[in-house]
Amino acid sequence: MNLLISRSPWIVCLLLFALAMGVAAAPAGAEAAAQDASQAEISSKDNATYREKFDTGFRYGLSDQRNEEYFRKYEFFFNWYLPWAWRPKSGWILASRLDFTGAALNAAGTTGFLGSVGPTLAVRRAGWIVGIDLGISPAFLSEDWYGREDLSGHIQFMTHGAISLFPIKNLSIGYEFQHVSNADIEQPNPGLNMHNIRISYRIW
Repeated sequence: MNLLISRSPWIVCLLLFALAMGVAAAPAGAEAAAQDASQAEISSKDNATYREKFDTGFRYGLSDQRNEEYFRKYEFFFNWYLPWAWRPKSGWILASRLDFTGAALNAAGTTGFLGSVGPTLAVRRAGWIVGIDLGISPAFLSEDWYGREDLSGHIQFMTHGAISLFPIKNLSIGYEFQHVSNADIEQPNPGLNMHNIRISYRIW
């Protein structure tokens, strides 16, 4: 365990990011080669390019086999797209976002509240239906004992990596890997890995 989170969630996040880059590389390669990467710009006008401002949705998650108990999560979220985005000439858009989440975490007959607020980097490309999200947030856990499982403390940290599809306008569906741990603030620190299915809708 390093100072913040275990290595496994970072590996998954990086793999998701590499997968999205690989999917887009073939059709985008010729275009990117023809343009000067030095012309990339940092702009506050992402609302005109990226268009999204707010979206909301729901996640349903199941834990893996690392814990003593089996966890389920029912989560609502609200995302606010911030007015900063990096827009290279290749057509990619790296948008900044602030995520708000509230979830019911259940295991061994115990249900607790898990809430978080934190930044996310949303990677998109105009005209493509695939997107990647990477983020990290401080979190609050109301119950830290679930049957035999001690998650040790109410203060937690949540990291996530997600890959989404945009089948129709304003709607996205996807898979998200989420890791929750207390960053070794308290012991033991077993951590919790959640595999989530998510659906979101742009409300503005």
